[in-house]
Amino acid sequence: MKNKLIIATALLLVLSTLGFAGCRSDTSESSQRQIATVERGDLTVTVPADGNLDMPRQVSLKFGTPGTVKEIFVVEGQKVREGTLLAKLDDTTQKLAVSSAQYNVELAMNELVEKINPALMGYPEMYPDTSTVLRVEQAQDEMVQAQKFLEQGEYQEAAAELRLAENDLDASYKMLNIPEIVMALQEQNEISYIVVDKYPNMASISRAIKLIEEDLTRLAEIQTLIEQGSYDDAMAKLDTEQIKVSETHGLIESLSGRVRISQRIGACCQELATQGSQEPATGLIPIPYPDTSTSLAWLKQVEENLQKIQACEDTDSCDALELSTLLRMAQHDIEMSRTILEDNELIFRGGVSLKALRTYNLNVQLAEDSLKNAKQGLMNTEILAPFDGTVVDIGVKENDQLSAFDYSSKTAVHLVDTNTVEMDGVVDEVDIYKVQVGQETTITVDALPNAELRGKVTFISPFGTQTAGVVEFPVKISLESSEVELKGGLTATADIIVEKHENVLLVPNRSVKGSPGNYYVEVVIDEEKVTTEKRPVALGAQNEQFSEVISGLSEGEKIIVEATRGRLPTSL
Repeated sequence: MKNKLIIATALLLVLSTLGFAGCRSDTSESSQRQIATVERGDLTVTVPADGNLDMPRQVSLKFGTPGTVKEIFVVEGQKVREGTLLAKLDDTTQKLAVSSAQYNVELAMNELVEKINPALMGYPEMYPDTSTVLRVEQAQDEMVQAQKFLEQGEYQEAAAELRLAENDLDASYKMLNIPEIVMALQEQNEISYIVVDKYPNMASISRAIKLIEEDLTRLAEIQTLIEQGSYDDAMAKLDTEQIKVSETHGLIESLSGRVRISQRIGACCQELATQGSQEPATGLIPIPYPDTSTSLAWLKQVEENLQKIQACEDTDSCDALELSTLLRMAQHDIEMSRTILEDNELIFRGGVSLKALRTYNLNVQLAEDSLKNAKQGLMNTEILAPFDGTVVDIGVKENDQLSAFDYSSKTAVHLVDTNTVEMDGVVDEVDIYKVQVGQETTITVDALPNAELRGKVTFISPFGTQTAGVVEFPVKISLESSEVELKGGLTATADIIVEKHENVLLVPNRSVKGSPGNYYVEVVIDEEKVTTEKRPVALGAQNEQFSEVISGLSEGEKIIVEATRGRLPTSL
């Protein structure tokens, strides 16, 4: 076992060679004896541990689903930051599954509406699918979650949430930017009870499309910042993006959840519009999803009352009192309808029992769970870096087919954190009780003899192993960060510092003679004649080279040092 001596800020003892007068003409004895001066210094006692360097933070990353490898974004030896996209499967099937799950959520939400009032099912006018709003809302939730992960330093999870948000916004974009809606914007609506003008929201939908495009661009920039390790910049940009997405959501919600009141009510109804919930500037009334048919029902009833007002106005017999009464009745209907919607009473008045309502809620919940599973399936097609590290191996290539039998066992990317280094070593059973967790160590590597590394003991095994008749105990030492580029597996030796003694009298072990309890040194009385006397000493701490003198010697005294002996005659 390789033993090293550490003297932290130790004052070196002055050694000088001197021949002895009156000795034999044979000078071999005098050549083996030296004179040293007793001085003060710091004594460090260490316990050796031999072993190898290890990089424990490593992971063999695998895809979470079968499929075809679409793209590998890294190469061997490349350093990446946490959250970086490393590899990707063809995700066509998974994206279809997400769309299908989203559709099932829509069906579950519409089911109750159909049961309540199937006669009024229909659409007032072509407007964006309500799913566009839901997808934007989901993106908002995912961005909030990503922000929390960034604040907690969980960058891989943050990157995953942002990719989900990106997928939801992209889906919303595709729902808006399709030929059917573009054509509908330019066609006349033929539904009898609403306006037949050309669709008035073309400019707003075009603006919504542009806003989503800008949101997608900013999300991509945030992803890039995470991959570069600029986490503070990513958090700041994400704060801004959440505000921007809120603006996008507000616009799309206004387009997806409103219907237009028929212009046939005539000019006299503007008074009601200014008193009720209608917006005079647009003629639109907010209707919360999914009660579209419910909203249409009360809207149609109010419209019928307003038509009576119009008819009354067109006759000569309609006086001001009658017109005022009809207006009050119509306004009363609007207020009652709003109350019904807010209290959800219409659900039960429409013939749906509490059991049916609960079933409806469960169906919605199941559909939403299926949507979450579909999104997880989509994320399984991507591999993100779980921590900062170096790509040491790539086990797949583009167009490789991963079957249901081997996708979970085939490593796609092997990632290692080269900045987290440990030493796995062993300590002799004689010294194991001197070692404690938290003790500082100095580590040397055989391949780098001039590099001195530092670390701390992090683990001591309670169970020893016997090798060639010697019992040794495994220990782990965590190395501090260093500019030296280390490699896993290198042979290393650690000196574990178990004691430190400052400003004590020190003598070389080679100067001490005798046995425990009866130690002595030869003190030089006359340096010219080399006259000596035996002086009993009490010793304290000892390392491989020096011993602490508790009593018997004074600083500055000269002592004889044997040139050939290392440790004390009998170990302390």
